[in-house]
Amino acid sequence: MSQETNAGRMYAGQPVEDRQRQRRARFLESGLTVFARDGYANSSVGAICKDAGLSSRQFYEEFTGRESLLLELYEQIDGQSREVVTAALADHADRGAPEVIDAAVRAYVESIGRDPRKARVALVEVVGAGPNVEKFRLELRRAWGALLAGAAEGAAQQGEIPPGDYEMRVLAIIGAVNYVVDAWSGADPQPSLDDVIRVLRRVIIGAVSS
Repeated sequence: MSQETNAGRMYAGQPVEDRQRQRRARFLESGLTVFARDGYANSSVGAICKDAGLSSRQFYEEFTGRESLLLELYEQIDGQSREVVTAALADHADRGAPEVIDAAVRAYVESIGRDPRKARVALVEVVGAGPNVEKFRLELRRAWGALLAGAAEGAAQQGEIPPGDYEMRVLAIIGAVNYVVDAWSGADPQPSLDDVIRVLRRVIIGAVSS
């Protein structure tokens, strides 16, 4: 049903649009739980509906299937993490490279790694989930590459690191960072976040300075 059709309508004393937003949010939260717990390949719409306490009819009013739910979850998680990293880079633009790296890494890890479900879905379950998901994953990877290459080029202009072609280097960095974040997020007990940041700082500086 279109938003125009629902505009102004009430159901059980609540605007229909609000109920739909809440229902969609419940499916997204349950998708996050089920995909992380069971793995995307082993998940089902039925399991997601059961976790959400909603019907399959309601699910298909919101999503075309598991893939569309996964894509929306992935876009949401990735967008939030890229937003906080972009802000951290801007807030520390006048600082030295190590401090900028620490701030950006901390923002990323806290955004995506504090909830093991987010790390599992965005860093593991999307890989090999199908052609559409893989295409989208590569698009987001290129967006991250452009963001980080720009930050490296800015550091090079200030003489903090040697000039160079950073495109391939930042792609390698992304892979390393994601591997560490996924491992840290699911560890029990978790290593200190400060220790993780120190390790990743050395990896990043080594990659962009060589």
